[in-house]
Amino acid sequence: MTNQDEFGKVIAFPGLKDRLFEKGVEALEEGDAHEACDLLSQAYELESLNPEISTALVLALYECKEYEEAQGICREMLLEGVGDYFETVDMYLMILIQLHEHQDVVDTLHALFDEKEVPFEKEEHFKKLLQFSEKMLNAPEEEAHGSPLLEGKSLEEQIIITAGLVQRNIRPYRQELEQGLQDEEMHPFVQTMIVNVLREHGVTNEILVKKLGREGVVQPENLPEVFTSDAFREAVLSLEELLLQDSPTLIRHAEEVLKRHAFLLYPFDMEWDPDDIALAYGYYAAGILGDEDLEKNLQEKLDEGESKTILAFIHELEEISSPNI
Repeated sequence: MTNQDEFGKVIAFPGLKDRLFEKGVEALEEGDAHEACDLLSQAYELESLNPEISTALVLALYECKEYEEAQGICREMLLEGVGDYFETVDMYLMILIQLHEHQDVVDTLHALFDEKEVPFEKEEHFKKLLQFSEKMLNAPEEEAHGSPLLEGKSLEEQIIITAGLVQRNIRPYRQELEQGLQDEEMHPFVQTMIVNVLREHGVTNEILVKKLGREGVVQPENLPEVFTSDAFREAVLSLEELLLQDSPTLIRHAEEVLKRHAFLLYPFDMEWDPDDIALAYGYYAAGILGDEDLEKNLQEKLDEGESKTILAFIHELEEISSPNI
């Protein structure tokens, strides 16, 4: 993919950076964060001041739990003015929280609020992060002495706390975490994160999971990662085949909805035929984006198979609010 001139200088083939970026983003969207890190790191070496490449690489590194490297790139972006300043600050703060550097979170946010530089749309989110880090700094002993980890916390706090458990000893919280998986009142997004934490820690015992009207016993260590199950991959392939002749925007939107729902449902899979799943999600996306011709064409096929049942399930999941992180 590269060549050398007579002086030994490495020269990238034309368009290499763009291809690496596109493939890296594609891998990230498909849940292969390690492949995304490899591809996006190569693109970053070719153009480190490109805001899209830098942002995508930070997200990939975050998914790979390479928090310190992601932190370094964020700092560089802030120093060089690369990308949207407050979006970069947001990523930087989330990384600091994963590294348990709560004092830096507090100092950074106090400085921004004191200088009245926080945009209106970020105020509530940043205030929640500030309150969370202040709480972690001011009352670390409470958690150590058996106080509930997630009970009484906001959805945003539960997500931040659960994400941080990947790098911590979860033994003191195992009972609460397992109870959360049996509590159908807990947000399914948080339940999915708990399952991932238990899988990352190699938990081998069987655990009962109740969510979204489904119930089953799983062994976290033996579970596939989210978005890597055969059922999910087959559904995505069927969706892409169904919408092959349609706009990339429509295909991407349909896949994003399917991916969001698969995450909410994990560790359970959609148990319908992949073609029926594709038809329902394609029809739903066509309706959302106002593609009346495609919607009419797919409507004629909805009576076949179980697509109408799946469509009702889609509407049910869309009623579940997505966390704003």
